[in-house]
Amino acid sequence: MTTFWKLIYRFILQPLLIQLIQQQAKKKPHLKEALDGRIGLWERMDEALQKRDWNLPLLWLHTASAGEILQAEPIIRQFEKENVQFVLTYTSVNAKRWLESGSTKLPNSVIWKDYLPIDSHFNALRILAKLQPNALVYVSYDLWPNLVWEAQRKGIPQFLVSALVHQGSWRHSNLIGRSLFSTIYKAMKEIAAISAGDAQRILESYPESTIKVAGDTRVDSVLSRRNGLNAPDLPETWSQANILIGGSIWPADLACLRAVLLDALEELSELRIILVPHEPTGEHISEIQEVFSRYPIYLWSQCQEEEFAKARVLIVDEIGILSSLYAKANLAFVGGAFTTGVHNIMEPAAFGLPTFFGPRFHNYSAAIRFVENKLAHSVRNSEELSLLIMPLLEEPAKAKELGLRAQSLLEQEAGAAQQCAELVRPFLLNSENT
Repeated sequence: MTTFWKLIYRFILQPLLIQLIQQQAKKKPHLKEALDGRIGLWERMDEALQKRDWNLPLLWLHTASAGEILQAEPIIRQFEKENVQFVLTYTSVNAKRWLESGSTKLPNSVIWKDYLPIDSHFNALRILAKLQPNALVYVSYDLWPNLVWEAQRKGIPQFLVSALVHQGSWRHSNLIGRSLFSTIYKAMKEIAAISAGDAQRILESYPESTIKVAGDTRVDSVLSRRNGLNAPDLPETWSQANILIGGSIWPADLACLRAVLLDALEELSELRIILVPHEPTGEHISEIQEVFSRYPIYLWSQCQEEEFAKARVLIVDEIGILSSLYAKANLAFVGGAFTTGVHNIMEPAAFGLPTFFGPRFHNYSAAIRFVENKLAHSVRNSEELSLLIMPLLEEPAKAKELGLRAQSLLEQEAGAAQQCAELVRPFLLNSENT
């Protein structure tokens, strides 16, 4: 079956996929930026590999985007004192921006971090020949067939950690998808799934998988970041206020929030609002300013404390400071769930905030668990949001109690990074297995 899929993918699917990406890049700036960002990749790699110590093992971690970098980071930290070098590759431009923002500070043992080359057969051969990793770890779901198959052929141990397969995903619900991914899961030495449901869906594609339920390494990342965070100082008028934060919001989230927040600002004089756009473009910032124009607004980049103190609405027009602002809030609305899927709900939960989001949250296992335990709320429209959030805005003590329960559940789920590191460690530190 693997030989069949190698032929289909390399000679039909992969060329079609490249054509589709190139066509889509003409209409989607982010995709074009990601393609352009790969220009000069091999030269950057060669320069970085001058720092390679060939006497030390090399662990290669691959991620899709910024969220998966947060899942990879605590695994890297597990090996910080063990003379291991790392490379980190990613697929999307959001990952590049996240790293450039400084929000994740990786150790010097990460000798190269860059885009993964387009998944052609030649590129897979070339990057494996250059890096010669002792082990290759895929984080969550971003599995590229040519790379997986060539690493398997070369005998490189491969692992899938924080493994996630959504209910209804084509790689599970579709016979063709299951057939293709059976060849990919077969190449994995071991798989660490986020939940029992994810493990079961993988086993239905490849029943012989060596798999365990280890949880989500992002929990370890979020808790570590929380414990080492220096929260920004806010003016006294804000420090004493009841603060609602909208994190990583999109225009569709704003459409749900606007009526509720305008009513809340009118009724609750102590309420302050922080809005953090997922993409702080001039257009999105202007839209938010227009919605709340009747109230004093402050832009994070202004750096005028007197104006900040007078404001009722703070708009964050910079990247990389959202998590630190959760430390100052009382309630959170997390964006994304009116578009492709909810963003990181763990960060507000880590700070003990009750959390709200839109209807598309089944992409995120933590969101599912929190909703099932009534520690977070999914809403379909402004009316539902108002009914659920207004009582908590009016009674901060009730909001705090709910938030602390969410925080406790999150803390109970820590430890996945150590379990995932234990899977890989023998292939890095035991020469008999490398």
